[in-house]
Amino acid sequence: MGSPAPFTPARRPAPPLDGRAGATQPMAPAAHFADEFRNGRHSTKGTTGAYSGPFRFASTGTPATAARDQAFEAARTTLVRMLDGREPLHLGNAIEAMERPFLETTGTHASLGELLDQVAKVVRAHIASSGGDANDPLMVHWGIQALYRDTFVDPTTGRTWSPLRYDFDDPNGEEDIRKVTVGKLLLTGEGQCRSMPLLYLALAERLHAEAYLAFAPNHSFVKFRDGTGTFHNFETTNGRLASDAWLAGSGHVRAEGIKSRVYLDTVGTRRVVAHLLVELATYYAQRHGYAEPFMEQCLQRALKEYPQDIHGWMELSNLRTATFDRALWQAGQPALNDLERVRPDLAERLADLKALYGQVDRLGYAPMPPELYARWRSSVDAAKEERLRKALAQPLPPARIVR
Repeated sequence: MGSPAPFTPARRPAPPLDGRAGATQPMAPAAHFADEFRNGRHSTKGTTGAYSGPFRFASTGTPATAARDQAFEAARTTLVRMLDGREPLHLGNAIEAMERPFLETTGTHASLGELLDQVAKVVRAHIASSGGDANDPLMVHWGIQALYRDTFVDPTTGRTWSPLRYDFDDPNGEEDIRKVTVGKLLLTGEGQCRSMPLLYLALAERLHAEAYLAFAPNHSFVKFRDGTGTFHNFETTNGRLASDAWLAGSGHVRAEGIKSRVYLDTVGTRRVVAHLLVELATYYAQRHGYAEPFMEQCLQRALKEYPQDIHGWMELSNLRTATFDRALWQAGQPALNDLERVRPDLAERLADLKALYGQVDRLGYAPMPPELYARWRSSVDAAKEERLRKALAQPLPPARIVR
């Protein structure tokens, strides 16, 4: 539940998960395939002219678009180099590289690495001031979780630390994609289920504690082990522990999704970095439109590393659905049931596309039932109203922006 809204001009599936506090979008919520092709329909506008169907493609050919694509390619290269062993595998650096094209920083703020170092110092100091050992992995988890749950005096500044909060204002980044970044979370103290779990993992990496990402439909959270080796789930959006049974029951998790290890399973650092490639492609499409070579390269490398990433398979199906629709347009819109005769090359692409849709289904994807969406939407509105009511009843708190 965090990340951009599903990007499918032809169909926008229900985005959220359910009524859990802080629930919104998946970490990298690539939309499911377009209904037009699943049901045998396709765009009927236009013929062989410039494509003007339901899918948006990235513009090119100007200095501005060249600079844009150079920034995205630099991010892709960094992530691929990490996965290929040509650069140290470092989650904090990977997040910073992936978010850089969206943040478009001008040097006003510290780098993400510097901000992470500052917050890691807060965690260490809070553990020490509470009588704990910052070298004990369990105490590290306690200290990181306190950032999401507790109000305490920051020993490094003497200021009050207020818990990180869920951001109800454009939580999916539909109006401003920077809203879903870890950088924005550190600068404002508010995020959602994309940025909040990633911050936890980046801090755990800096503090030498083992932690994993995990997914449920339209949601991501953190898994960590206690001293006996037992895994626990931490909900960063509300600062609480949650059981697998609760996550499965409340999150519309299909048995196929658990069996295929798409949902509720641990995702280690390498696969999180691979998932950042999926996000890079997804966010490019959402912000600028589809770009076949760049997105295809991101998604293919990500899925090679992390074949259970259903978000990657969904975004790949989105991309290939869009490029197939454009190819049909350029071919003069032949009927789908006549492709074998008139355009066997397009018939082969359509067969591949349907196989890709089947892959998504086999991994355990299921659209959210309308009643779950309505319940979630109602709970978010109620929580937002309750927070506003409490804020109006209290004096303004001191600013707690991390510098």
